[in-house]
Amino acid sequence: MKKPDADNSLRRIKEEIRAEAQVARSRAAHNPRAAAAPRAIGEIAPARTAVSIDELARFQFIEFIEHAYSVLLGRSPDSAGLTQQIRLLESGRSKIEILGNLRFSGEGRAVGVRVPWLLPRYLLAKAMHIPLIGYAIEWLVCLGGLPRVLRHQRAADAYHAARDHVLREDLAALGAQMQPLREEIARLDRERSEVVAQMQALGERFVPLHAEIGKAFQEVRELRHLVLSMNHWLASLRQNLAALEAAESEHLRKADAVHADVAARLLEFDPQRPARLRHWAAEFAAGLPPAAEVLDIGGGLDWLQSMSSRGLVVTAINQNTEIGQHIRDAGLTVAVAEPSVVLARIADHSLDAVTILDLASILRGLPAVILLDMMRRIVRPTGQVLFGMGAESATIADRLEGRARAQVDGELIERALQASGFVRIRRLAVDDASYCLIADQPN
Repeated sequence: MKKPDADNSLRRIKEEIRAEAQVARSRAAHNPRAAAAPRAIGEIAPARTAVSIDELARFQFIEFIEHAYSVLLGRSPDSAGLTQQIRLLESGRSKIEILGNLRFSGEGRAVGVRVPWLLPRYLLAKAMHIPLIGYAIEWLVCLGGLPRVLRHQRAADAYHAARDHVLREDLAALGAQMQPLREEIARLDRERSEVVAQMQALGERFVPLHAEIGKAFQEVRELRHLVLSMNHWLASLRQNLAALEAAESEHLRKADAVHADVAARLLEFDPQRPARLRHWAAEFAAGLPPAAEVLDIGGGLDWLQSMSSRGLVVTAINQNTEIGQHIRDAGLTVAVAEPSVVLARIADHSLDAVTILDLASILRGLPAVILLDMMRRIVRPTGQVLFGMGAESATIADRLEGRARAQVDGELIERALQASGFVRIRRLAVDDASYCLIADQPN
């Protein structure tokens, strides 16, 4: 061989080695068995209908398997298939046998890629596995291919020599690249020494700062003890306040019980009350639809039962806890609270009617203008309001507490109802001159 040809061959081999090295560096997996996912080669599209054995066998190891799958089966190898073919290669099986396994499998026959001369060579490779006869066949095949094997060996020797030469050149290049890195490491080591010296200087400056921190920490501990003492005092104060509130609640409960008992006894002396309440309830219910939703404020249990007996769905508001409990025991719904608070939370036009038998007690805490405005807001169109001018439990409690009863002028209330927009205002009176006012919400 002439020297220029040798130089060209060596140059070509070096280029191939460098290309293979670049591919190897780009591969993430170093262990073929641990390859995460099969990769498509894409050298030959799976849509080809014919391919030569040389084209299929020109790759090595995993690239060979992936290329064979891509061309013969039109897909990438699955994990199990890749592992199986790698084991066959590692056990010394020929590429012809692996190509035949893929091409003549059920999937390979379905794809139908034509590979000239593959079938006879595949059958010959399979025949080598027959006991005794296969050994003789393999011996004859190897003997016949010995010249080609020798040529391949010489080419492999040249390839490995060229690869060794390239590796030596790369090693020398890496050595040249390492020198700046060594200099950089030396520079970093010098800087590290400087940083250590600076840290030591900072440590010396930190000593007095540490003393100051210790002093501040001591002050914080003293403040913490002071805060804990203050928390203990506040806890005691809360307990005392809770005890006072409990005592006040108990006092109010007892006062409510006395007021409720006195009111019940006093109202029993009104012989006209049962008939009056029945008459008012009947007249009031006649102007409402069946099962109308009615809110009563401050009325007694007898009044609530009179309305309930006429099919009205009654809900009560009462400030007396004892009366509220009696109403609950009777199976009715009641809220023990300040009327103004409950009225402010009721949705617009959500009630059919509102009744207040003791208007004077409500006006003591809620001005008439605000009360009538609330009535207009919460009562549905064509609904009703009923205002009584008598004395119920709330007014009796005021008198027991020494508070003067507010005088209610019925004529004035009628004019206020008219001014607020209510219509069909009528007065229900009985023989004892007690009366109530009923007004309609306009449609």
